[in-house]
Amino acid sequence: MIPLELIREFERQMKSMRIGNTPLRRCQKIEKRLGIRRLHVKLEGENPTGTHKDRMALLMALDARTKGLYTIAAATCGNYGIALLNVCEKLGMTCKIYIPSEFEGTRSAEIATAGGQLVNIEGNYEDAIKACSRDCARNKWHNANPGEANKELGVYAYTFIAKETALSLGRRPDWVAVPVGNGTLLAGVWQGFKSMGMKPHMLGTSNNNAAIRGMVSKEHVPKAVPDMTLTHVNDPLAGNYLPDAEDAISAMLDSNGAGMEIADEEMVRASQMFYEEENLDILPASASTLAGIMRLETKSHTFIAIATARGNLGESRV
Repeated sequence: MIPLELIREFERQMKSMRIGNTPLRRCQKIEKRLGIRRLHVKLEGENPTGTHKDRMALLMALDARTKGLYTIAAATCGNYGIALLNVCEKLGMTCKIYIPSEFEGTRSAEIATAGGQLVNIEGNYEDAIKACSRDCARNKWHNANPGEANKELGVYAYTFIAKETALSLGRRPDWVAVPVGNGTLLAGVWQGFKSMGMKPHMLGTSNNNAAIRGMVSKEHVPKAVPDMTLTHVNDPLAGNYLPDAEDAISAMLDSNGAGMEIADEEMVRASQMFYEEENLDILPASASTLAGIMRLETKSHTFIAIATARGNLGESRV
């Protein structure tokens, strides 16, 4: 259980740092173009560092501070690192960012320029998490990695996306499409809706991702992608080691939802459609949600697309 005092401080600091309460925008031009009854996009790119990761970073940092820990560490391809650096700077804390060498796209230079402490790890994301968690235990740092000792904080931080969406919409949506990376975001959004007694269908979208491959194959467990190909488009979502993969799969199954593999080209086209029709700058990996909605047979429902990051014009990554 997350202490009530921590939750209240999280809500207070979100307001103070202007994290969360992101816009829910109706996309009427896309509705008309695609024959969709109603489509709204939740613009998480409006958070301070351009992604939804600000939410999880803030709760992790506040939890560390309540425990008397002023150094926080996590493995990340860059976005989460920028988010941690941002909140730690405001809270007078130190953050150490573990960067795996195999990632295609990172924000390492941005983190270093802003004063972040980088630890380069030879290997993949799993190697970086293991190294980071080991060092956290040795040095008594706060472990801010998803799926590790404080995983419930990451999931809980994202429940607010669901709560804000329901409040803005004024009802339960029929489908909620979420880009799937680690699985933490999808798990959190689903948990948020459930906490309000709402059960929309959850649509997970990704590319070269073990959780989504497990859904598409109907095995309903994380399934490694043997021919994984990382690109600058799919890198924010791709992975065989996903800390919260099982929770994401459970969300799709429990909601009678679905998982879809979206090719790079589809993500790029969806991102272009957001810009051309609605003048919204959304990263292609985030726009995979629109591509997924377009594939659904039904169009006569209310759809929510969670856009986790600003696009290339905003120089941001999921």
